[in-house]
Amino acid sequence: MRMLLRPRVALVVTAGALALSFVAASTATAAPGAVIMDNGTQSREVRDPKAVQCHPGLGPGTAITNLTAGTILLFPDGKCATKVLNPLGPGEFRPDENVGSFQALD
Repeated sequence: MRMLLRPRVALVVTAGALALSFVAASTATAAPGAVIMDNGTQSREVRDPKAVQCHPGLGPGTAITNLTAGTILLFPDGKCATKVLNPLGPGEFRPDENVGSFQALD
């Protein structure tokens, strides 16, 4: 009888974890605040960037300020695809970055 309960328990645990993942994904929709970029000829402000969404940057020579409550990742390419770990924490500023794109983590 004990063997019959284990698959059911595993199914219930899996279903519960799946339900929680949907709740967590829907509640973490944006990092409150703004990301401000300026490269001398263009400037852009992204308000409340959505988590895990790729946002376009302004390329080389970009001054970037993270005024969100969370960490963002900076990418040199325009599609958040380069495997480079370049985090910018809340309240941090960098005067000269190659920001092809960025992504909010939370």
